[in-house]
Amino acid sequence: MATQVITMDLLGRGTHTDPRHGCNVLELASVLAGERWSSSPQSVHPALAAAAEAVNDLLTDDRKRLLVPLAQWLPGTNSADPRIWPAVASACIRAGLASAPGPNQPRFLVELNRASEWLVLAGSASGGRRGYRTRRRDRRWVMDASRSALLRVASSADPEAADAALCQALVECINECRRLAGQGAVDPLLPLADCPRCLLVRPRAVWSPGCDWMEQGYQLVTGPEPARTPAVPAGLRPTSGRRPLDVRGKPYEKVTGYADGRTGRGGDPTVTCAFLNLASAAGRGSRQSGNPQRAFRVIPGLGGVAGEFASGRASK
Repeated sequence: MATQVITMDLLGRGTHTDPRHGCNVLELASVLAGERWSSSPQSVHPALAAAAEAVNDLLTDDRKRLLVPLAQWLPGTNSADPRIWPAVASACIRAGLASAPGPNQPRFLVELNRASEWLVLAGSASGGRRGYRTRRRDRRWVMDASRSALLRVASSADPEAADAALCQALVECINECRRLAGQGAVDPLLPLADCPRCLLVRPRAVWSPGCDWMEQGYQLVTGPEPARTPAVPAGLRPTSGRRPLDVRGKPYEKVTGYADGRTGRGGDPTVTCAFLNLASAAGRGSRQSGNPQRAFRVIPGLGGVAGEFASGRASK
């Protein structure tokens, strides 16, 4: 089947329906993590995701690419450790405190003190990692306080210095998560000239936890661009006025059966039938077709799932 390669522009403000319209840093992280296309990857901690989203939207358009090297360090941070929430808030508030003028400093000091007390309580022996539960209003406070502090950083008089401070604040948030997980700190920032402007991706089907179906995801294309093959093998292309031929050179026939190999009326025991969707193509059995006049025949030996629709109205 044809391999579709998409050029994904890096990076943009807000969310995007698919890579054809660009991506933000969280959507890029979902691709790198092998998850479905989403601006809320399940492998990224919600507190870190809120900070990354704010930094992505606050950076100037021509410097958003500075976040590309940071995207690979976002997945794998969604731990159950309750200390991550106040730790991420403290990193953002410290960045805002460094950029805040005199009148705004008392508010940031109060919020920093609250985050510090929360961090001590979550890490104490009485309220330890397993016994402490983060309340919803506390999680909401972390997200609001982080965005407010980062907005203060972005309002600096010098846009270039503000962008550098925003990127450094996100690096500090990543390192706080890594520190609590017992991992070493990273410094993934690169010069703007070394950050790519676009990446090549291809569609892929991925399983999502809690779902019994497959969803749309994407993966990076590494190495040379794959050769583009026709959507239908040459032996299966319909000819003028004739029914398509299979790989054996015989006329194509209508087949009705099941995805698990069982056959129904008119079926062939040597042929497996499947829907043209991701779940059935992966082997999840379902009835071949609610309409016996339209079926799909899968030709074995072509690699993966190959075949095409055959209409019941065609002459036999």
